[in-house]
Amino acid sequence: MKIDKRITSTTAAKASAVKGKGGKSSAPTAGGGDSLTLTESSTHIRALESQLASVDVTDLGKVESVKAALANGTFAVDAEVVADRLIDHTKEALRKRPRKK
Repeated sequence: MKIDKRITSTTAAKASAVKGKGGKSSAPTAGGGDSLTLTESSTHIRALESQLASVDVTDLGKVESVKAALANGTFAVDAEVVADRLIDHTKEALRKRPRKK
């Protein structure tokens, strides 16, 4: 028995006509190109992401206290914490680096 792995055009059209959660369907275009339909919830999530990107997350109180401590000469650096974070950062950078083949 031979199994044909090729997809015929009618099978591809049936597979690409998928119905989404929001009740909207995504049907193939006449030219055979791809089509994308976003549901209302995904559109809302994208809008919220763009709003969150513009939010300033700086703690101004902490910034001012560090500035004052630097100006007074009372800012203390914990060398062990700095070393641990440098090691963690280096490990993460090495993990993300593409491997040579």
